[in-house]
Amino acid sequence: MKENVLISITGRHLTDEDENTIETKQPGKYAYFRGKHIIRYEEYPELEDDVPPIAVPCMLKLDANNVVLTKKGDTPMKMHFSPGISHNTLYQTPIGALPLSIDTTHLEMIENDNEIRVELSYSLNMNGSPVSECTMSILVQ
Repeated sequence: MKENVLISITGRHLTDEDENTIETKQPGKYAYFRGKHIIRYEEYPELEDDVPPIAVPCMLKLDANNVVLTKKGDTPMKMHFSPGISHNTLYQTPIGALPLSIDTTHLEMIENDNEIRVELSYSLNMNGSPVSECTMSILVQ
């Protein structure tokens, strides 16, 4: 795979009240290091009209059994997805950090010379109670 890539991520969150879909497509840099695919890119969150956009540095580390998504900036986040393992994280909000656990039920990665596809299914839980059922699709090409 080339160093310059396009990364597309689609996340869907289903709660009791509604369904929310988040999509991003960004240029990024790809490397393969110690058995992991590493993709670095920047996201630009939607802000008010008068405020210039601020880049949020992001990194994905992928292998057959793990996906780790890290975001820096004002609301840092690290999400670790591994089937059969519950990973704890802090979700940053304007009123403080909320402890969440990520329980991955499905991870499938398909690799070829020109792209990597990842499909994830997972649940988010807070204090042992379900918050949402989620899926994430990642395409790196």
